[in-house]
Amino acid sequence: MLAAEKLRELRALMSRTNVRLLPLRHHLGKTEKGEVAELTGRPLQAFLVDTADAHQSEYVGDAHKRREFLTGFTGSNGTALVTPEKALMWTDGRYFLQAEQELSEDWTLMKSEEPEVPTIEQWAKKNLPSDSCLAIDPYLTSVFAARNFARALKETEIELVALHETENLVDLIWKNRPSTSSSQVQFLSEENAGRSVADKLKSLRDAVKEKGADAIVLTALDDIAWLFNIRGNDVEFNPVVTSYAVVTSETATLFLDAANQDEVEKHLKPSGVICKPYSSMLDEISAFTSANKDKKILVDPLQCNVAVFLAIPAANRKEETSVVMAQKAVKSPLEIEGMRQAHLRDGAALVKYFSWLETEMNAGHEDQWDEVQVADKQEEFRQHMKGYVSLSFDTISSIGANGAVIHYSPKRGACAKMSTSAMYLNDSGAQYLDGTTDVTRTLHFGEPTAYEKACFTHVLKSHIALASTVFPNNIEGVKLDAITRAPLWKAGLDYRHGTGHGVGAFLNVHEKGVLLSFRLNPNGLKIQDGMVLSNEPGYYEDGKFGIRIESVMAVKKAPHIKSPLQRDFCEFKTLTMAPIQQKLIDVSLLTADETKWLNAYHKEVHDKLQPLLMDDPETYAYLVRETKPLA
Repeated sequence: MLAAEKLRELRALMSRTNVRLLPLRHHLGKTEKGEVAELTGRPLQAFLVDTADAHQSEYVGDAHKRREFLTGFTGSNGTALVTPEKALMWTDGRYFLQAEQELSEDWTLMKSEEPEVPTIEQWAKKNLPSDSCLAIDPYLTSVFAARNFARALKETEIELVALHETENLVDLIWKNRPSTSSSQVQFLSEENAGRSVADKLKSLRDAVKEKGADAIVLTALDDIAWLFNIRGNDVEFNPVVTSYAVVTSETATLFLDAANQDEVEKHLKPSGVICKPYSSMLDEISAFTSANKDKKILVDPLQCNVAVFLAIPAANRKEETSVVMAQKAVKSPLEIEGMRQAHLRDGAALVKYFSWLETEMNAGHEDQWDEVQVADKQEEFRQHMKGYVSLSFDTISSIGANGAVIHYSPKRGACAKMSTSAMYLNDSGAQYLDGTTDVTRTLHFGEPTAYEKACFTHVLKSHIALASTVFPNNIEGVKLDAITRAPLWKAGLDYRHGTGHGVGAFLNVHEKGVLLSFRLNPNGLKIQDGMVLSNEPGYYEDGKFGIRIESVMAVKKAPHIKSPLQRDFCEFKTLTMAPIQQKLIDVSLLTADETKWLNAYHKEVHDKLQPLLMDDPETYAYLVRETKPLA
C-alpha cells in the first residue's frame, strides 16, 4: 500500500463521528475534577502516531511499528501527526538524513530542535481549528507526553482526547499486521544477575516504603526483566519479556503470557512471585485500589502509559521516577565483572573482524563486499564467542557519506560497496549471557586526507577528555557532556546527538535513566559510582563522512582524590577493549597527556586480548601493530 493510500484510509477513519473519545484535560492532574463524559459526534482533526508499545520501549516488536508502517521511516525515534490536509513527522538530529531518504513526498519532515521548527504542540496550536480533537492512543502514550500536550493546548479550545475502548486507527488499515506470539522466558542465573529475586524485591519494598507508598506498578520491560532475573526475545536485540508487574508490601505479581508459563510460575514461586495473564493487569489494579482506598501506589509518569495511569484512582497515585530504574542503573560488582568479561570476548571478535576486513581491502576485494556483507562477517566472529546470544542492535556499517547518517541502517542488496578511499564507520554490539556491548570504531583502509585525520583526532580528543576526567559522585550528565564537547568546540566542530547512554547488563543496550547529553535528563538520575555508560563523541559532514569513537565505561570511585570537601570523587574505567586506528590520528594535535592516555589504553587492550588471540597469528600481528605506542 502506498503512503498516499494509507493516509487516505486513515483520514477516512478520523472523519467518523462514532469513535469513542475520552477528553484528557481533567484526568492527567494529581487530582481529578469529577467524572468527564465521553465526547460523541466529534471527528478527529489530528491523530498522533508513534512507533511505540504499551511499555514506552525505545525498540518495539514488529506488531507495534505503526509509525514505520504509516510513514516508511524506519528510525527508532519519530512521531507522526496526521490531519485532514497535512502529514508531518518529527525526528531528532540522528535521523534527519535517513528521514529525508525514506519519507515519501506525502510527508513533511519536521527537524526537531532546529531553528524555526515548531514542536508538535506548537504546530497544533497554530494550525488546528480551535474546536479540534487531537487524539492519542492511551496505551501507546506516556503520561509525561500527554501532559505536555494538554499543557500546551490549555489556552486553546483544542481537545486532547484518548481513543476509548477503540482499536488503534492505524491497526484498522494495517491489513497484514504482524502477530504477537507468546514469550519464551529464560532464567538468568544468580551468578550472572549478581543478586537473587528475593533480595531485589526486599530492596524494592524498602525503597517504596521510604517514598511513603505501599505498592509500585512497573511497566518498563527492562525494569521487570532485571527485577525478576528473567530474559526473553519478544523485542529484537533486547532480551526482554512483554509484561507488567505490581509489587506490594506483601505480594509480587508478574503479568505475562509465556509459552512456558508453568515453568515461570514454578521458578519464581520460591521468591514469593505470583504469575497472572498479561491482560488481567488493569483488573488487578482496580481490585487492589477498591480494597485499599488509602494505599499509595508509585507510578512513573515517564514510563507509564495513560491507560494504566487512569486505571489507578488519583487518591491512590503517587508519582515518582521508577525506583527499579534507579536501582538497575547502579550495577552490582558481579554485573560489572560480567560486563568486563563480555567486553574482552567482544574485543577479540572485533579485532578478528578488523584484521580480516583490512586483509580483504588490501587484497583489492573492496568490490566483492558491501556494507551488509561485511557486517554479516562481523556477526560470525561474535557468534563464535562464549555466551553469545544475539546482536544488541542492528549494526551500523557505513562507508563514506553513509557514515554521516548517524543511525544509518544499510539495506541488504541495496547498499554501498566497501572502499579504500573513504572512511568506514562501524557501530555494533552484542548480547552475551554476562553482559551487553556497544562499540564504534572509524577506520580508513587507504590514505586518509589531512582534513579527515584532523577531524578524527578532534573526536579522539573529546573521547579522551571524558574517559580521563575526574568528577564529583552524583554529577549531572549535562556537565560531563560539556566536558566531552569542549575539544571539538575549540576546533569549531560539534555533533547532533548525546554523548552517552546507560548500557544494560545482558539487557537493553540503551538503558533509560543514565544520560550524558546537552538535554537535561528527564529522569533526574545523576552519574554515580557503579553506573555503566557509553562515551561516543562524533563529527559528521553531510554527503562526505561520519566519525564516531565509542567505548563503554564503568563509573568507579577515584581513591587517589583526597578532597578537603569530604566528597567522593569518581572516574571512568573503560570496559571496551578495541584498538583506535592510529592511521587516522594526527599526532601533532594531541597533548602529552592525551598521548599518554592513548598509549596506556592500547597497552591494556594488547595485554587483555593477547591470551584470546595467540592462536591466530595474523590477527595477533594486527593487534600488536594497532596498539603500539605513539611516538
